[in-house]
Amino acid sequence: MRHVLAAIGLLAALTAAAPPATPAAAPPAAAPFKSSDAGSAMREIWKTQTAADVAVVQEVWTRTLGFNLPRPFVPAFRSVANGSYLAEFVPDGQSVDNWTRMVTASGSLGAGAAHLSDAELAGALFDRGRCDGWVYRDLGGTADPIVARRTLVIGCGAPGRPGSERAVIAFFRDTENSWTVQYAERGATTATFEARAQASIAALAPFVTCKAGDTRPECSAK
Repeated sequence: MRHVLAAIGLLAALTAAAPPATPAAAPPAAAPFKSSDAGSAMREIWKTQTAADVAVVQEVWTRTLGFNLPRPFVPAFRSVANGSYLAEFVPDGQSVDNWTRMVTASGSLGAGAAHLSDAELAGALFDRGRCDGWVYRDLGGTADPIVARRTLVIGCGAPGRPGSERAVIAFFRDTENSWTVQYAERGATTATFEARAQASIAALAPFVTCKAGDTRPECSAK
């Protein structure tokens, strides 16, 4: 859902280090991202293992964000600027402009400090579509002792039509920052996307870890 994500200003995460920062701190400049180099590295990983997915973990601001990246996805884009970090992955041979499926990871520095409930903050960040057939559905929260999480569906266009897009989002938020892991499809398969949304995001197994120094019992085993 690249143009939708850009339109609503998603703030984001992954693929290269994002050093910890306080909500008021500006992020450091990121090393130049070369999709060809990152894609080649991921292809080598796929060559050396037969698993259907590979774990991707990355420190993003004050926590580590992770998920399972399915075969044959490869890194396609990464950007860090003004407190936002965004990374996009597409099936090998596709691009951020020409894709049928996309996995996105993101983090927004300071967004969690907004004086809004989780549902209100999710709506403020994601229910801002500027396209025909805009869809926004909040599927509710998921119990998580580490970081509060909600599952959302967004999209553009009539389901199943050429150019239509749908994405399911795992939205994490603490009192400082927010993070997402997203899975999107474009075109004919969007006809059945919403029925598969919960299973699709569950397959990525997204998570956010405890902060360093968190002494809660649920963090001691992490």
